Amino acid sequence: MKILIETRRRHLVWAKLDSMMRRTGSYFQIVKLDDGTKLPVELDEDILTKALINFFEAMIYDTHKREQAENLIAEHYSNCMGVNKLTPDGVDFMNELIATLADQSLKAEELADGYQM
Repeated sequence: MKILIETRRRHLVWAKLDSMMRRTGSYFQIVKLDDGTKLPVELDEDILTKALINFFEAMIYDTHKREQAENLIAEHYSNCMGVNKLTPDGVDFMNELIATLADQSLKAEELADGYQM
């Protein structure tokens, strides 16, 4: 099951990156944060892969038994993909993941800045 999850995760990441490149000609995405500010975020395969593992998969593993979690993750990744592109749900899921990533990054930066004072 681990190989299936890795394969589907990789397809999801590359579908998002391909979509960004087709739309904007780059791997930058503007993210609107909860406070209404907009932030440009540069993404790559490694960043998106780690975000999926740390924010989505970890949450599923924390709330379900391993076998059930693996099935849920694999099924969710499959539902996010159409034929070589993201489904509308997949687009929403990846956009929320990127917004969460940006928000967490800003919080970590604010904490680091607070310690430097």
